[in-house]
Amino acid sequence: MKLEIFGKNYEPSDLLKSVTEKKCEKLARRFSDDDNAQVRFNVVFENGLYSTTLVVTSRGQTYRAETQSTSPFDNIDVVIPKLLGQLKKQKDVWERSKKGAPAVYADMRVREEEE
Repeated sequence: MKLEIFGKNYEPSDLLKSVTEKKCEKLARRFSDDDNAQVRFNVVFENGLYSTTLVVTSRGQTYRAETQSTSPFDNIDVVIPKLLGQLKKQKDVWERSKKGAPAVYADMRVREEEE
């Protein structure tokens, strides 16, 4: 997993980078089997607020979460759970679409053999 941190009108400090890397361990567990996964943090400072955007690209899928507050550290605590929620929801959709498919095909094979 490749982690990139960018800033606009703000230079991310070493402390912010280290905290971000530590918090991204949760994301790394989700993408442990994909070496090409990219995680991008964009921190923008405008009008006294920090806007943080997290974009994860893995296997052709892109997930995005964004938040805004007065502290970039607080934004990290909000953005990562948002993205993990999206990943969980997507996994549930994939599993739900796969349910029943093997049983349907198995029933069809049995019927064909009986005839």
